[in-house]
Amino acid sequence: MKEDLKENLKPIIFIVIVLVLAAISAYPQRAFGGKVVEVLDGKTCVIEMANGRVTAVLQYIEIPEPDQPMHSTVREHLQALILGKTVEFQPGGVKWDKTFGKLFVKGVDVSQQMLRDGAAWYSVPEKNGQNEAESLRYQDNETQARTEKRGVWSVENLKPAWEYRAEKEALRKQQEQETLAKLRLAREEKKQKLAQRQGPAPQVEMWADVGGANAFDQPLGYGGLRAGYDPGMKVGHVSTPSIYLDFPNSNFLQKVDSRIFYVYKGDKTKIEDSVYIIGFITTTKEYRFLKSNSLTITADSQKLSLGKAKRFYRQDMSSVKELLLYKITRAQLMKIAQAGKISVQIGSDKGVISNESLTIINNLLNAS
Repeated sequence: MKEDLKENLKPIIFIVIVLVLAAISAYPQRAFGGKVVEVLDGKTCVIEMANGRVTAVLQYIEIPEPDQPMHSTVREHLQALILGKTVEFQPGGVKWDKTFGKLFVKGVDVSQQMLRDGAAWYSVPEKNGQNEAESLRYQDNETQARTEKRGVWSVENLKPAWEYRAEKEALRKQQEQETLAKLRLAREEKKQKLAQRQGPAPQVEMWADVGGANAFDQPLGYGGLRAGYDPGMKVGHVSTPSIYLDFPNSNFLQKVDSRIFYVYKGDKTKIEDSVYIIGFITTTKEYRFLKSNSLTITADSQKLSLGKAKRFYRQDMSSVKELLLYKITRAQLMKIAQAGKISVQIGSDKGVISNESLTIINNLLNAS
């Protein structure tokens, strides 16, 4: 038991060491030795060291986005350079679960090698973090690759990743402005239709909004996410698509439909308040969660208790749909996204979240 605890603490201890050394100017050149065991993309790898593993991101370079040409080729090139090799890593900073820095193989700066091979661009946003001599070496490597039309420079009109992202964001904003009037009209039409219905209209409207029928709920164009902003109420959201959960012994009529929302209030450039919400929609023959609906999510061995639900329902002749909403913190979502095995318990019903859904949760965290 004690030995297992020591092993589990190794990655945490290593991350703390990296954080401290990156923050103390007296140790700017401190490097750590290890072996590259995985290459995640053209600038990110996993290094196994004596104290655990670290996800390392190469500084000062940018690579093509996943939907740009050369993205897979660049990843394969970095893999050929470093996978399985002993490396030295000099950390420069930490963001979330990734450490940014310079990677060396037999004394060769891999970032410079990527630039020389045409497998990356010299990152304009990061240049201010370098001294002049090093910056000139990086520029020289990039210039030689560009002159020889290597890699990214061989593809006509291939834009650097930061320019590509900026253009996509500008296009998204333009499309948002062009469709705003249509969305307002659709929302008014929806309100009029709901007002004509019999029964508890507020209950039905709330269910429809969460279920994705809201006029201010459109594809975000990033990892399957959806987003919307109501300028009248000054409320916006980013949400995942449906995540379907299996509850093998619960006799639900359908798989449980789950979505996670990031909801914020205020102008989009100045958020006044925000909250993360996780919701579950169940379909049963009769009410199931009227009395007992507390939610516990187990991420690997860590239990996250989210308490009782804000509950809504809709009933027809053959079934009952119940909507259960819970507040969840960003820190809790990050623990879920980083776990290897996720289980869910609502009341006395137990289910599991597939590993494929973790990518969706990570996308939401990145977008929010």
